[in-house]
Amino acid sequence: MRILFMGTPDFSLQFLRKIMESDEIVAIVTQGDRPSRRGHRLEYSGVKKFALQKNFTLFQPEKIADSNFVRNIKELTPDLIVVVAFGKVLSSEVLNIPIKGCVNIHFSLLPKYRGPAPVQWALLEGNSYTGVSSIFMKEEVDTGDIILQKKISIDPEDNYLTLQNRLCEAGVVLLGETLNLIREGRVSGHSQDSSGISYAPLLKKSDGQINWNDSSRRILNRIRALNPWPGTYIKIKSGKKVKILEAKIIPVPVEADKGGFPKPGKIVEIRKGEGFVVACGEGSLLVTGVQPENKSVQRAYDYLQGARLTVGDMWGKE
Repeated sequence: MRILFMGTPDFSLQFLRKIMESDEIVAIVTQGDRPSRRGHRLEYSGVKKFALQKNFTLFQPEKIADSNFVRNIKELTPDLIVVVAFGKVLSSEVLNIPIKGCVNIHFSLLPKYRGPAPVQWALLEGNSYTGVSSIFMKEEVDTGDIILQKKISIDPEDNYLTLQNRLCEAGVVLLGETLNLIREGRVSGHSQDSSGISYAPLLKKSDGQINWNDSSRRILNRIRALNPWPGTYIKIKSGKKVKILEAKIIPVPVEADKGGFPKPGKIVEIRKGEGFVVACGEGSLLVTGVQPENKSVQRAYDYLQGARLTVGDMWGKE
């Protein structure tokens, strides 16, 4: 089949390579160049770098509905468009171009977690499993008929990156199976169950701020979901942020406070060479890895020594 591929981040390259094993890539579409982290120069997406290396026809439209872009895609006469983490909503005019339709690989078991951040929300909400779906695209995002799905367990140690990696592996296999069905004319999608709809909106930097009044489980899920971006953090008395990179749940030491459970945010134990224990609204967390603002990643115990914190101190603004 003649396939036009749309994707932007590095992980979408796995799907592009899978298509290349059996089908022809007529062009690649990716998002425009973005400023680098330091902001001094524009940075190419991983997909753009690959396209330039392989001399593929490449498009980076500012607007999907741009008449020149739409005309160029029509002239390519693709049989199918495959979309993986492209980052822009396709217009109805583009969706109607390929004779075999447009297929999207989405990292959830639709209709659960429609939207741009399904992996993070599955971790935030403490799910024990998630999955990947292939769907025929409609103009309304993530509402198309389901072609295939695969369920994936979420391990207690999973964070955003580890879970995304496993979803990518499963998604590449699912895409291959989906393309086989389409190629052989055996594909049949089914509509999504409206009773199971939920959403996964984009997260903001402010979503990363830790509230020690939450339970240790909710806080740990936030750390898992938001690492590496936007990152979870506390604000210390100076007003600066300290990112929490690694932690684990442990029982609250009974002797920590004479009045019962220790106040959320209080350091209740120090474990030499390992880290320090912070009381939460329910349970407590052993913090083992941190990154102070404008500094490198540190072991939590080393950070504690430099910050001159001890048992009984509150960690973060009260």
